[in-house]
Amino acid sequence: MLKALAPGFTRAAVEELSRQKGEPEWMLQLRLQAWETYEQTPAPLGRRGDLGTRRTVSNFKFQELTPFTPATQGESLPEAVEQSLQESLVDERSGLIVQLNSTVVHTELHPELVAQGVVLTDLETAVREHPELVQQYFMTKCIPTATSKYTALHAAFWTGGFFLYVPKGIEIEAPILLQVWLDKGHAASFSHTLVIAEEQSSVRLVQEYNSAATHEEVALLSDIVEIFAKREARVEFSNLQDLGRNVWNITDKNALYDKDASVTFVMADLGSHVTLETIGAGIKGNGSAAELVGVFFTDQDQRFSISSLSDHDAVSTNAETLVKGVLTDTSRVEFDGMIRIHPKAQQTASFLSAHGLLLSRTARGEFIPGLEIAANEVSASHGATSGQIDEDQLFYLMVRGISRPEAERIIVQGFFEPVLQRIPLENLRIRLRRSIVRRMSGAYETEADTWVDAQERWEIEGVDEGAIHLDGNLKDEEIQLSEY
Repeated sequence: MLKALAPGFTRAAVEELSRQKGEPEWMLQLRLQAWETYEQTPAPLGRRGDLGTRRTVSNFKFQELTPFTPATQGESLPEAVEQSLQESLVDERSGLIVQLNSTVVHTELHPELVAQGVVLTDLETAVREHPELVQQYFMTKCIPTATSKYTALHAAFWTGGFFLYVPKGIEIEAPILLQVWLDKGHAASFSHTLVIAEEQSSVRLVQEYNSAATHEEVALLSDIVEIFAKREARVEFSNLQDLGRNVWNITDKNALYDKDASVTFVMADLGSHVTLETIGAGIKGNGSAAELVGVFFTDQDQRFSISSLSDHDAVSTNAETLVKGVLTDTSRVEFDGMIRIHPKAQQTASFLSAHGLLLSRTARGEFIPGLEIAANEVSASHGATSGQIDEDQLFYLMVRGISRPEAERIIVQGFFEPVLQRIPLENLRIRLRRSIVRRMSGAYETEADTWVDAQERWEIEGVDEGAIHLDGNLKDEEIQLSEY
């Protein structure tokens, strides 16, 4: 029976974890090399003058956490997990896999997919049963171990995890649901998702991060998602992060694209106390396409640092990044988005748009887009805004008898709606609308009707980025996107 490790991260803890799991020598050596990288790599501190989220993470007391907290695998799931499955983002699913703390406790896959060669299992089982695939893809090219200090720590202490292999030509219509649950304090969970979609295959994955702790003891979720989309493969990955306010989340997600492949990331960040998120697109196949749609809502003293990278290194590629969020109370959000186009990446089309709406004078947001272009036959545009709600729009609604809180909520709905319509999963759109209404009104709405009613009361199609009031002389000017 697996036993919890003592608090603290050490080389001896790495060896004990690998010994308990009975791992092959190559995995032990990978863990130990990652530990050496972790010890030798300084923590990222961010840049001078930023909002300090990365420095805050660097001061986190990792050594007070337990790096491995096993869960008992039984026939029945915990009540909180069962309830979440009933309210999950998918009505019909092709498969399900659940990780509780450091252990995968439940796995299921439709028999027809099993017969077609699809593999859905925990990553620990994949190490034993599919070592050739894990050795080739696990933290080698997509998110290498040495990417950062935190990815090295993850590689040293990963546990549980999800492994999905889709053979050539297999199309999985119903989504596969992945859930990560935390219910222990002073514990660290290192969940790893590895997806390999072979040529001309397609799959939809929905991943949820939740916690059920009723205490205020700090916990950590360090998760990594690696997606390999082979020639003409299509992958859609939707992620809802709704962790408790006692949880810190460090997450890295990236995809590598072969010729004519496409991957869509849909990210919704609502929970956690601190989130350090990095999302990438390694566009290395000619004709491939990447899409990132991101939504967040922060309140109280939440702190988010989000980085995105569209890395074009092939001919005739496309990428689009659209991120929108609302900040209130004393929350802080930093967004750094980058479009990088390599010399041979001619005929590239890439677009980046990020917008933050501040509902309080004490909230702070930084949205910084960037371009690095080394090719001459490209179309690359980027734009970003952050600011308070436009008082003119509030006045327009309030003179029609609408209270200020409801007027703010209507404007927030109009601000979010264009990006919500880009989310392909209907249940996720409904869940996000309910969460936004709950945070704006302080009450949980069981239906999304209030969202629709608000739209009927005022035509909000033209709100979008125009809901933001910028200090200076830009208030009445159209926001222009710079184009290379």
